[in-house]
Amino acid sequence: MRAAVILPFHNGGTKGVNTKTKRIMRQMHGRAGFMSLRHRILLD
Repeated sequence: MRAAVILPFHNGGTKGVNTKTKRIMRQMHGRAGFMSLRHRILLD
């Protein structure tokens, strides 16, 4: 918690990518394989 105040950098971008990936996976309901998921992530 203290690092958020002291350090000049953050991992907000990483958290955004994780959130987007999880959202896409939920929308696909596990119907597609890794390559399809990768393709969809790269297109967004």
